Amino acid sequence: MIAILVGPPGSGKGTQAKVLCGKFGIPQISTGDMLRAAKGAGTLDPRYRAIMDAGGLVPDEAMIELIDKRIDDADCKKGFLLDGFPRTVPQAEALERLLAGRGFTIDAVLQLDVARSLLEERLIHRRTDKRSGQIYHLVYNPPPPDAELEHRADDRQEAVGKRLDAYEAMTAALLPYYEAKGLLRRVDGVGKPEEVTARVLGALGRVQSEES
Repeated sequence: MIAILVGPPGSGKGTQAKVLCGKFGIPQISTGDMLRAAKGAGTLDPRYRAIMDAGGLVPDEAMIELIDKRIDDADCKKGFLLDGFPRTVPQAEALERLLAGRGFTIDAVLQLDVARSLLEERLIHRRTDKRSGQIYHLVYNPPPPDAELEHRADDRQEAVGKRLDAYEAMTAALLPYYEAKGLLRRVDGVGKPEEVTARVLGALGRVQSEES
């Protein structure tokens, strides 16, 4: 299975991706995670680091290059789940060309829908434990007293608004693009993680039924 999980920052894509990958035995490909790992390791191009710190999005060619290298790995032979990419029609077209070159086709595109006010609340109060990498929320999932917390630059209030504005502007044409191809499934992303997972699995079940 090859699926794409899309949605604005803070919509819960990462959480749902991990659950789905565990269930289907496929790897999660998160360009955001790969970029942050490179940033933390000091291997990320300084130009891209500055863009990320300002709440912007790195160029398409950098994202496609990351994916190109990743899907050559052996664990992607049975499929994979793309988390948060593509975000624009040109990215989608570039991705399709990349996949076609390896004989892959996309089975479904899952969109997590969450109101902007809730997205802002989720992001601004998010913190990461520097030692474990565990992500906490100051309101809904408070960290333990001994956690060494980090407030990511792109989760600060001034950057969050820019991230959401950029997402809304860039994806305006993406969902209609996939809807026209019959791939899009919209899922309510509000509720407990397990409730959202049930909706996502239901959407994938409909995809499988339509293909059978």
